[in-house]
Amino acid sequence: MKKKTLTFFASISFFPFLSGCSLFEPDDAWLKPIPPSNTLPPITQTGANTFGCKVNGQVWLPSTPAWVDYTSSKLTMQAISTIRPASNVTIVLYKTVKSTGVFQIGSLTSEITECSFRNGSVFFYTDTINNGQINISRLDTINSIISGTFWFDARNKTTGEVVHVTEGRFDNKYN
Repeated sequence: MKKKTLTFFASISFFPFLSGCSLFEPDDAWLKPIPPSNTLPPITQTGANTFGCKVNGQVWLPSTPAWVDYTSSKLTMQAISTIRPASNVTIVLYKTVKSTGVFQIGSLTSEITECSFRNGSVFFYTDTINNGQINISRLDTINSIISGTFWFDARNKTTGEVVHVTEGRFDNKYN
């Protein structure tokens, strides 16, 4: 009886490893994959590490939390989805950003020099005709949180095809 009990407990103690489960979860939220969803994350300002938008009316979510860098008052965000074909949304704000506000994308007086969407190997970029807007609603330099909303249109330079990125939102802790 003791041998059977010992064999049983020994076999179930290895079950999580054999099934691909882990007994330990990483503490860093950015390491955890985002579960697939058909809905956009709520618009928040808490540093919830959320990012999402619609691309041509379809919900687009990253596979992991967006990478956000806010260094010397310059902002770069990149969100990546590994669902085939792999895709990403990139927003780069080169103008000095020291407070909340609305920033134009792609206009001649644009503060944002690049917004792009990549679908597989096909790239779409903003320009003076295909432009948009980013609204930074929270910029907390003490707690390293940046939140807001965005939209933009971007064109493939080869085919002329335009994608419409709408209802974008982000609420992230930054590096």
